[in-house]
Amino acid sequence: METERIEIFGHGIKGRPSAERWSSREWKELVCLFPEDQGESGNVKYLLEHYMDEIISGMEALRDRLKLSSICALLSKEYDIYEEKFRLSGIQTKLTDDMKGIQKEIFKEGILVHHAETMLALHRFLTGKNYVPHKIVSVTGDVMEPGIYEIPFGITLEEIITKYAKGVTAGKTVKFVSAGGSMGAVYGVDELDTPFTYSSLLKEGTMLESAQIEVCSNDTCIVDWACKRMLINSRKTCGTCVYCREGIYQLYRILQDATEGKGRDGDLSLMKEICETLKAGTLCDIGRSSAVPLLTAMKKFGEEFEKHIDRKICQSLSCISYVKFYIDPALCNGCGDCMVCPEHAVRGGANLIHIIDPDICSKCERCTKVCSRNAVRRYGTVKPVLPSEPVQAGSFSGEGNGLKKGLGRRRRV
Repeated sequence: METERIEIFGHGIKGRPSAERWSSREWKELVCLFPEDQGESGNVKYLLEHYMDEIISGMEALRDRLKLSSICALLSKEYDIYEEKFRLSGIQTKLTDDMKGIQKEIFKEGILVHHAETMLALHRFLTGKNYVPHKIVSVTGDVMEPGIYEIPFGITLEEIITKYAKGVTAGKTVKFVSAGGSMGAVYGVDELDTPFTYSSLLKEGTMLESAQIEVCSNDTCIVDWACKRMLINSRKTCGTCVYCREGIYQLYRILQDATEGKGRDGDLSLMKEICETLKAGTLCDIGRSSAVPLLTAMKKFGEEFEKHIDRKICQSLSCISYVKFYIDPALCNGCGDCMVCPEHAVRGGANLIHIIDPDICSKCERCTKVCSRNAVRRYGTVKPVLPSEPVQAGSFSGEGNGLKKGLGRRRRV
């Protein structure tokens, strides 16, 4: 079969038609990448464990059709146990600790570079009668069955969540979905009908080399989530571009301030300006995509960012700086485990409902970790009705201004 008739596309970053690329110039060597993203989605390990023979077959088929002089597999050192099998098949291997760094050395004239999944797709196209393109995707977050799945292109994000991951964690609802790992775009609950294809996801700037879908429920703080994304991406930069090296880190610091009650006027416009500068001024796809999570998050959850920075409010009660802790009187059984507080902010006794003094509490969360009843809760701008002093466990009701059950207000005489 001629290569022009092979109807597959690359499974790397942008999903371009492979036949067009093969015919674009003369190729001498093939390098097959097995890139594992920093988020450790496990997709590459899944490929090696389940489809190594098929990938090798695809590499050999392409070598024969393009008359290449050599083929090579680029592996991270953690997958060195697979090196011998490649060598036994006559395939060279290179091991590295820095997958992104070594790619600079291999993208040279005459070297054809492909993602491992593309070689699997080639094998399936050549050996199967009804080839259907799939993508190996890890689904994480607030879902019933997180894991790695082979997803046919074209189904919606909602179908991936419901059909493969078996829906959202019980008692929760979807707030947003991130598609594409640490550099993936944010999709709101009204965008879950977005089809899982390169063309639809690229519109938001998503790169699918890291095929990871994270499902976040309504108790997720989008500002804190974006802050953690920018920290991860700041560690991925090679440091060559000043915009990339400094810009991503500055975004992280601004977001960190926003989660700690230190946000300042103009922070939102400054972040948008930095995001746009990264898209226009960096030299590689990593730099251009590094701010995509934040940019799309601000576009779809702008009000939540404004509340953090301007009003110092975290609606999801995730950011410690914006919350206070209390012990739910309906759940407290007076066991006393929470008395481990190093600041002695918890008052109570045996079989008494315990009370946290917010003026003393340092928010270390030790009481949260030891409470077997999950009675230690958070509150924001609205304080719940609580007893003013420790009272017998099970006796307090929020009704009647917090009086004990069965007791009326004393009459004045």
